[in-house]
Amino acid sequence: MGLLTNPSISQKAKYCKALIRHNTLICFGLYLLGVGYFCLLPDPNFNSATYFSENALLPGLVYSELRTETITLAKNYAGELKREREFHRKEMPYAWMLAKLRKIGLETHTHNFTLSYPLGGGKIFTGKNVYGILRAPRIGATESFVISVPYRSPDSVYLDVSAGIPLMLAFADFARRQKYWAKDIIFLITEQEQLGMQAWLQAYYGSEDNRVLNAGSLNARAGAIQAAINLEVHGFDVDYINIKIEGLNGQLPNLDLHNLAQKLSQKNGIVAGYRLSEAKQRKANSHWEKLHNLLAMVFSQATGVPTGNHGLFHRYGIEALTLECFEQSGYKSSSPGVGALLKIVEGISRSLNNLLERFHQSYFFYLLVTHDRFVSIGDYMPSLGLMAGALLISSFIHYLSLHYPEFKEEEQSLGDSESVPRMNYVQVGLLIFLTHSIGALTSVLPFHAGLNNYLHTANLSTQFSISMIMVSISMVVLILPAFVTLDAFNSEVLQIAVLLELGTALLTVGMLNFSLGFILSVIIVPIVLILQPRQEGFLNKGCSGLFCTILHPLVIVYLILLVVTCALFPELTVNGLLGKALTATMDAITYSVVDSMIYGNWLFNVIALIFLPAWILLWFVIFSTKTLKVEKLEVDSKTLKQD
Repeated sequence: MGLLTNPSISQKAKYCKALIRHNTLICFGLYLLGVGYFCLLPDPNFNSATYFSENALLPGLVYSELRTETITLAKNYAGELKREREFHRKEMPYAWMLAKLRKIGLETHTHNFTLSYPLGGGKIFTGKNVYGILRAPRIGATESFVISVPYRSPDSVYLDVSAGIPLMLAFADFARRQKYWAKDIIFLITEQEQLGMQAWLQAYYGSEDNRVLNAGSLNARAGAIQAAINLEVHGFDVDYINIKIEGLNGQLPNLDLHNLAQKLSQKNGIVAGYRLSEAKQRKANSHWEKLHNLLAMVFSQATGVPTGNHGLFHRYGIEALTLECFEQSGYKSSSPGVGALLKIVEGISRSLNNLLERFHQSYFFYLLVTHDRFVSIGDYMPSLGLMAGALLISSFIHYLSLHYPEFKEEEQSLGDSESVPRMNYVQVGLLIFLTHSIGALTSVLPFHAGLNNYLHTANLSTQFSISMIMVSISMVVLILPAFVTLDAFNSEVLQIAVLLELGTALLTVGMLNFSLGFILSVIIVPIVLILQPRQEGFLNKGCSGLFCTILHPLVIVYLILLVVTCALFPELTVNGLLGKALTATMDAITYSVVDSMIYGNWLFNVIALIFLPAWILLWFVIFSTKTLKVEKLEVDSKTLKQD
């Protein structure tokens, strides 16, 4: 083995030394190349125009069979619902909804669910969903699709979407009179926003063990759900439609479904697109506008939080999206009206009804540049590969430095392999085990019922309690290096392990949720490459410690929210901005824990189990390293000259 690693007889030693000498330059070059490549994605040469891969979806685009009586019925239902909402300001008008569904001729049922909130003293929340099933007249109940509407009470802080209920009921009445349905249609009205949808899906499939949410049971089911359309209609005088696609943990619907909704809206005279707003109804033309749209999707997808009820279908392999229909602001001469909305729902339903198999031909991993252009996974993954690859290449170069160290003076040389210190497997292994145990403890403690009850009895708010758990663990970690001593060799080995873990984790996360992996890479990679753990001197140690502190997950969240707070509230003072950002950070931590409990969002678990232990290992490398002089055997000068 000595013959393989002795640089005095290796012809490749000079190349290895060149790599070691230019380690920082090479890795930073890869990082900048990855960021630059991502910034080029809005260019037409790096993205593609949207198109239909599944021709079975096209029949819904041809013609409509809707008549004037369906439009009139929707308006009548809207008037009746408005009166019912005045008498039921804090709950759904269940009786009215059930009566209308039964009158239409649907198989109608209710679904009760209960949430035992584990935080804040263990409060109990209850809710009820209403759904009706239109059985397919042409075939048995083997397949189905869902049309859903969330119900928001008049006292809700969110925008009113009650107009979606009469729209759905009118379409249900139209659909019941048709004989061409080959799939069951489920018309679902959910309470408590995403909580009601999560409970209904959990009860429908009955395959999840959720100790927090008691989903109850369903009295009836339809066929296997292939797709779902969620309606958030703010009014019948529609100005534009915002198509929401982000789902739980960054999952997206099949691109064909997005294209279908966008094309049908355009065909019926309504402007529709991803993240559309009143100020962004014109198509983005400049490169920077397209890049802004791309980054907006990246930041939204990275949180792993669904942007609507549709986002909870994706975990069950169901393609779904939300159509958020906004009313006109101010006077306009004409509006497509409720008739256009009904035709859009009809077209989507008929296209889904014509599917012979599940969505599979188009893209499931993509980024939207505009409403009609997208970037596929094969085009955007190189940017993440370059950034995460910088860490992997850096780890390889650090490994080479164990055998081909870079010397500052010509007369210095590496001795025989026997002079190289041996790795302390026990110490390095115990440190890796210890740090990941701390990460596992961090991921478990916020869910501990006894600890939560104790903090609640101490009159501490939920946000403050969970944040203090995180801060307490971090404070303990800060003092741990005082009890551990690493020599330079084992410190180098530990740093190699950290770089390998971080690079692999970023690539893995990016394969599941590119946006999260990309943002983490942009933040983590340059700071890790800047760190110089084995440099002596108080100033060098202090700078490395400062950079490492910035890399702490809590600090990163706080700094990001501080920037967002400064952008949203420029009128606040410095103290006001710092305080508001701190409050937002505590809220963000709490919401991530709650989302993990109820919905299965794995953002909190990934940070706690992977990136927090990696940060702790870096902290050990910086403050536990003691430079030890190692005696080296002299090498014959003739051998050096030959090398």
